[in-house]
Amino acid sequence: MLKIAIYGLGTVGQGVIKILRTMDLEVEIAAVFDRSRQKKQAILQGIFATDNVETVLKRDDIDLHIELLGGIELPLYIVRSAIDKGKNVITANKALLAEHGYTLFNLASRTNSKIGFEASIAGAIPVIRNLETVFRGQKITRLEGILNGTTNYILTRMRQESKPYTEILSDAQNLGLAEADPTLDVSGMDATHKLAILSSLILNEWIDYRRIQTRGIEQIELNDILYAQKMGYRIRLVGQCEVRDGLKHVILEPMMISSRHFLWDIEMENNAVSLETEFAGPHLFVGKGAGQNPTAWSVISDIQRQLTPNLPNFAEKPWQYGIPDDAGNIQSPFYVRALVKDEPGVLAKIAGIFARHKISIATVHQDNPHNASQSDGKTADLIIVTHTAKRSELLKSVEEITSLDEVSAPPVFISVIEPEN
Repeated sequence: MLKIAIYGLGTVGQGVIKILRTMDLEVEIAAVFDRSRQKKQAILQGIFATDNVETVLKRDDIDLHIELLGGIELPLYIVRSAIDKGKNVITANKALLAEHGYTLFNLASRTNSKIGFEASIAGAIPVIRNLETVFRGQKITRLEGILNGTTNYILTRMRQESKPYTEILSDAQNLGLAEADPTLDVSGMDATHKLAILSSLILNEWIDYRRIQTRGIEQIELNDILYAQKMGYRIRLVGQCEVRDGLKHVILEPMMISSRHFLWDIEMENNAVSLETEFAGPHLFVGKGAGQNPTAWSVISDIQRQLTPNLPNFAEKPWQYGIPDDAGNIQSPFYVRALVKDEPGVLAKIAGIFARHKISIATVHQDNPHNASQSDGKTADLIIVTHTAKRSELLKSVEEITSLDEVSAPPVFISVIEPEN
């Protein structure tokens, strides 16, 4: 009988208990830590519960410690304490792993502990399990995906309803699909935490999330959504990790995708991860990226793996830090939108800047801003799509364009990605 301790009876913790009660597993919930346990007797139904974390941690009879609290400080203490004792752990805490995964995995390799973390990334999508087992030993040459349901929901509804970012964000908060403080999601940092973990696994070296080029969706306006739609594209917040020509690039930012791209149909709060493998070819994983049951089921799947001896685990070996190569070397076409004074010569100045940086313009379009407050007849949206260009040169161009007197605000730029096959 596998004895487990659960730390945290929030949405996911309660979901784990509910699902376990429907299953015939050799698992006993031996203890629960929760500071508001008195209010949760209906779900506990006689399970031992305490608000003293040491009471649970010091018990030698517990085989598996499951951290579902959120935050950093206390979860780190719990996970580290359990690993120090040679116990196995499960966590759904991507921020914990992004911040301290290097230390925890190296500690676990010394104490022969296993770390289950399927629930930390993309809800019920079994990408970690497949990386540990099915694709073990293969090189993963490319990972691409949507790793945050909140931002995908916002971008989807902005396009479907032609409503601005602030209005859709407010709706998402009212529906419980966005936090009261949505910064972690909309800045891209939540997705970057996940991308850092996934990139570490496929590159076989630990990637610090702070080294990943990250941009969120705060600067995406309805104008950009509608212009993208006119051109046959959709905007997604996309994470990429690619190994090519000896370089490893890791980046997360809004990107424009065409109807031929696998992310085209990934709508609302759904997540998706695509892996390009050395021998097995491409694989796509799609599913709910959050919610009680999807995330709880990922925890359950990690519990089930504990019942099977000698399964591989990413905590088996020591880890070394890796450094992604400069994202400025990435090449793609780019969409650039600048709010400019509607007067002669502006396009020529901007085209000249691009030319100096050896960037070729594919298409140019000028339109009145969709934002009524900007439609004063004196300004216009200038939309430029470039041919494939080096990111570093595009950034230099945008900086120069921003400094022009005729440009009212820093231009929005979005890379355009097309499937290679």
